[in-house]
Amino acid sequence: MQDNALLEKFLETHHLMRQYNATWYRKNFGGLDPRQGQGRILSALRRMHSISQKELGFILDIRPQSLGELLQKLELHGYISRHRSPTDKRALIVELTDKGEEFQMQKPDYEELFVDLTAQECDTMKRSLEKISARLTELIEQESLDDFY
Repeated sequence: MQDNALLEKFLETHHLMRQYNATWYRKNFGGLDPRQGQGRILSALRRMHSISQKELGFILDIRPQSLGELLQKLELHGYISRHRSPTDKRALIVELTDKGEEFQMQKPDYEELFVDLTAQECDTMKRSLEKISARLTELIEQESLDDFY
């Protein structure tokens, strides 16, 4: 590698992307981030549509008490609904409401990030990122194999 300047710029850009996301979600959804906490639950529900509270906790690896608190907040704000299962009265079924679906559909306008780049610069950046992604995938697979053996 040439020097640390490239790595530092890459890490700085990563940090700024996370900051941009956090700022956007805070402004538009009171801080609900789809990668953590309540936002993570909404993201999972979007893929599953309807699931028992117990299964949701298992899939997301969240303790039942913690999940219950998060779901209560989401329900209070109208993002989800919970009701008893018709087949098992002990089970609570969790579903997204229209407001929860709306949260999942809105995302920051990432195209805005590239307006100052030429088509050629965008293409070069895309190819470079593809190479970095491929290398990261190789490293992750290698680490996984090392852990296995």
